Amino acid sequence: MTWEEDIVSALRANGVEFVAYLPDTVVGDLVAAVEADEAFTAVRVTREEEAVGVLSGAWLGGQRGALLCQSSGLATAVNALASLSKPARIPFLGIVTRRGDLGEFNLAQVPFGYNMADVLDDIGVRNDSLGGDDDVGRTVDAAAKTAFATEEPYVLALESSLTGAKDEF
Repeated sequence: MTWEEDIVSALRANGVEFVAYLPDTVVGDLVAAVEADEAFTAVRVTREEEAVGVLSGAWLGGQRGALLCQSSGLATAVNALASLSKPARIPFLGIVTRRGDLGEFNLAQVPFGYNMADVLDDIGVRNDSLGGDDDVGRTVDAAAKTAFATEEPYVLALESSLTGAKDEF
């Protein structure tokens, strides 16, 4: 299976029904797979903090959710994570493409992408990363179980060693 198929399978196995996403070429096939799967309601949002709000509403309505976005966009949602998701115990699984590290061509992506784990740690959002040598399905499964058991968001960073770096040179 591809890493995208592994993620979809793990989301489905953990009862995730609602997926908020922002378009990104790296997760384009993942988004397409989620949209094509009748197990999910996929909602395209305009900003990552909007996704946190939408996922909060889905949780309050009885649905488990996931967020698909890029690390630079997750940076805009830090306040929503720290002031809504954490104190209200709104769980979701974030699947975030990490920009700003290996193979990065865009200097604007570096500050948050390189420091994403530290920022998430600082606000108390548990996180991990997925690289090319990792068991994607098992890691996504464990992260989803952790998010919903603890009722807190959990973010997985998809490293370029898994997804491939954007080739913009």
